[in-house]
Amino acid sequence: MSFKKYKYQLETVSSLILSPRDHEGLYLAASDFQSEQIAKHISTNETDKNAVGRIKIIYPFYQYGTYSSYQPDSTDYYIPGSSIKGSLLSKSEQKLARELMVDDVPIKGTDLRLTQLQKLQYLSPDNGNATTLDPFFPNVAVESLLAERTYTGEMFCKEHIRTYLQAAQERTTAKLSQLHVKLAAVLERNEIDEKTKPKVIQLKDNVQMIMERSRERCFLLLGGYKGLSLSGPFEQGNKPVDFGAVDTAVYMDCSSYLPHGIVEISECHEVL
Repeated sequence: MSFKKYKYQLETVSSLILSPRDHEGLYLAASDFQSEQIAKHISTNETDKNAVGRIKIIYPFYQYGTYSSYQPDSTDYYIPGSSIKGSLLSKSEQKLARELMVDDVPIKGTDLRLTQLQKLQYLSPDNGNATTLDPFFPNVAVESLLAERTYTGEMFCKEHIRTYLQAAQERTTAKLSQLHVKLAAVLERNEIDEKTKPKVIQLKDNVQMIMERSRERCFLLLGGYKGLSLSGPFEQGNKPVDFGAVDTAVYMDCSSYLPHGIVEISECHEVL
């Protein structure tokens, strides 16, 4: 059976963070960037007005070529096809890896912003502190692709593309369900900072909304900083793991009140 070529539309539902694991950060102390650049490119959703002065390190988005300094206006960025392919195949489906190829998706540098990671702190029930939403590594900013950005990509496969999309769609729903269970447990315990609680409620409601929409639409989870609950569907004794009792990190995209890395795949059609 020969490969079929498909075009598809990828839209970011929440902000997307994709940084190469082996890529070194850019450092203010090494003059890799200037504070004025932080002020220019930091997300308008950044609520901490003192963030600009604290940021000392930038972790860049995937980019073609090597750059010795922060040059977002002249850098070629992309979403790796391997990241999309990885989200379409489960660990048990790796034997199909040779039958699916996904091209990189070039993106516009103007669609990227610098943002600080926001993480729910003190989730463990025994730490004696109220759960809060705070910057994770306050001196670090990451380049992230903004929500509501749309690109066109291409992939090649022997099976019909719907075979992959349907399975991936079910896995995404299972992962989001695990996060939803975790958030419900956090709220039920009610040991949560007053300013943080409405944000967690909004996050939980939005996760529920995406789960409901995923019955008809295909969402994938890409990139990092999602926490264990979104790293894969987990079972124990053929039953879903109770994530309410699992110690897992929870990060929030404060622009969408969703986890980072939710993208929708739509308008797939074969190119003859």
